[in-house]
Order: sequence, then structure tokens, then C-alpha cells
Amino acid sequence: MPELNSLIASILPYALGAAVSPVILATILTTVSPTRSPRLASFSYLFGAIIFFLIVAFSGMYIGSGLSAVALGTIRIGAITEVVLGSILVIIALKNIFIREESREGGLIGFVSSLREDKNSSTFIKFFYFGFIAFLASFVTDILVLQAGTLIGLSNPGFALAAETVIILGIITLLVAEIPFIIYLIFASRARNILTPARNWIINYGDYFTTTVYLILGFFFLIRGFMFI
Repeated sequence: MPELNSLIASILPYALGAAVSPVILATILTTVSPTRSPRLASFSYLFGAIIFFLIVAFSGMYIGSGLSAVALGTIRIGAITEVVLGSILVIIALKNIFIREESREGGLIGFVSSLREDKNSSTFIKFFYFGFIAFLASFVTDILVLQAGTLIGLSNPGFALAAETVIILGIITLLVAEIPFIIYLIFASRARNILTPARNWIINYGDYFTTTVYLILGFFFLIRGFMFI
């Protein structure tokens, strides 16, 4: 149990940062709500997101297990990767501050919305693809999950401990897709009314929220990384 708590504490900032993805939430709300089967659509979206999450997390674990044999030592390697990651997050946050997006409905949301009109694929296949692509296109979420997986690999845990940690990492990271699915599952008839204010808030304030989170996490990783180099 102490080992599990220690490992969870080390990956928790990554999981929380990965869970902050307004674009993914806006995508699922834009594509799922108009469908005739929002429960199936939101489940398929979540399933696609889970598959991509597992690919990235296991890739990070593979990298970490390989790096654990490097002469620098696991703590110093982890510190160096945190400094790099912190720098990336701060740069992205500054980009968001000084370079504002002109369109909210373009990019990934526009791409997925256009694919939604495809009549040749089943609802399950389409939304599985949407969930997979949405997380694939979320660069910050991807690098945070990859780094969390790398830390797990660096610690060389046993199978059970690694599995528990990945499950907890996944539950937190995928909250952005899990919460809409739960709402559609329990409140199918009222889900659209419940989630519309969330979508409007994301459109108006999503950039400010993510920029703040990325700045906080970026400086946190920079400070923690430099402390152990």
C-alpha cells in the first residue's frame, strides 16, 4: 500500500493535467447530443478514448522500463523529463495567452462534426473513432499520460501495482469522457439540457482555464524537476 500511495502521488499531477481538456469535452458534447442513441454514442466515444489511453500509457511504461537501466538513475531521469515537460507546458500556456484562436468551431470539433454526418458507418464505429481521434489530437493530454506511464515504468513496479496505478491514472484522465457518459446513461432525456451550459462555458472560458492549469503545472514540474537534477 505505501508503494501504491507513493506511485499515485507521483503521477497525480499528470492525471489531473491530462483530465483538463475542454476541446475533448466540447467535441463529445457537440457530436453526441444530436444523435438518436446518445448512450451508445457516448459509450463508444469513451471506449475509443480508453483504447488510445492504454496505447499511450503502455508506451510510456515501455520507455520508462528501458530508461531505468540508464546510468543516470531513475530519479534524475524523471527530474530531467519533468523539466522538459514543464517547459513545454509553460510555452503552450504563453502561446495561448498571446495567440488567441479565431474560431471555436474549427479544427478538431469541425472535423469530427463533419464525420458525424457519415451514413456508411454504424454509430458504435463512428463514435469509437471520434473518441480515439479526439485524444490522439490532444497533444498536452498525450504527453502527460506518456510521462505518467514513463514514471510508472521507471519505478519497476510489479504487475498488480502497475495495473492498479494505470487504472487510477485512466479513471482520472478520462473524466472528461466519463462524466458525459454517466450523465447520458442516467439522465438520457435531460442530458442535453444539463450539458449545454457546460459547453457554453467551455466556448467562452475554456482557453483561460486551460492556460491557468498549464502554467501552474508547468512551473510545478520545472521546480520539482530542478530540485532532483
